[in-house]
Amino acid sequence: MDWDKEAKGAVDSIPMPEIMKNMTILYAEKLARKNKKSQVTMDEVVKTRDDYFELFGETLMKRLRENRSKGVSDDDIDPQITLNKGAKLYQFDLCHMRYVGCTRQLIDVVDLAKKINKKMEEWNVTEMIADKFDVPFMPHTLFTVSISSCPNNCTAAEVKDFGIHGIAIPEFSHPEKCTTCGKCEEVCIDEAIRMGKNGPEIIMKHCKQCGACAIECPEGAMTIAKRGYRVMVGGHFGRWHHIGKELFKIGDEEMVMQALQASIDLLREKAGSEEHLYHMVEQYGLEPVYKKLKLSK
Repeated sequence: MDWDKEAKGAVDSIPMPEIMKNMTILYAEKLARKNKKSQVTMDEVVKTRDDYFELFGETLMKRLRENRSKGVSDDDIDPQITLNKGAKLYQFDLCHMRYVGCTRQLIDVVDLAKKINKKMEEWNVTEMIADKFDVPFMPHTLFTVSISSCPNNCTAAEVKDFGIHGIAIPEFSHPEKCTTCGKCEEVCIDEAIRMGKNGPEIIMKHCKQCGACAIECPEGAMTIAKRGYRVMVGGHFGRWHHIGKELFKIGDEEMVMQALQASIDLLREKAGSEEHLYHMVEQYGLEPVYKKLKLSK
């Protein structure tokens, strides 16, 4: 689609990492088509800027602007690029929180990924996987660690070798502060909150534990009772699509590291040539991992 010269210069100035920059361009072109135009003008660029600013929030946009003004490269803005550089047979798939944070953020995916990367190096994971394969290595050889900062699960943790996402268990802990404004019910897209006579009632079987109700509660009546990590293992995508199995619904960082080491040990001890973690989970279940974690199923 054609672009007005002023509009092209303006959209390039919107402070976004490269992957998001392309999306802002596509969004502006979509708006132009919606407006029955054959050329993108400043009207579409202004609307694009305003919509993205509203989506990300002023705090995140301020960080992006500061990075751009300092001339920070996309490699520095996107730590996943650095984490996945070098000769290794594992990779990280991090949600977009990795850029400058996210309004839905429950855990710091970058900090956790850096710690996991250090452990993977200590455990010689690349050498272990290399010795298991009798054919030349390809991208599908890689062991993938997926980390999302919330239950939106933008990195599809269920179909990765080792999947993690943050969770937050809400609690109506201060009923005396509740004004029954209904904000918690309004922001719950899973319809897990119902307003009763005495305030909100949480329907736990519907709750995805995103913490939005507590984060958005203006009075602090709804709070986060516990924050942690959900872990799934043995996922796989492609020809032999396989949904990973939930290892635990909520755990702390130490449990995550123990679960990862137990999963790597299962591969090290049981895997044959060209076998992935999902093969091990299919053959042996989660029992070998549970034993090392000393968790009950």
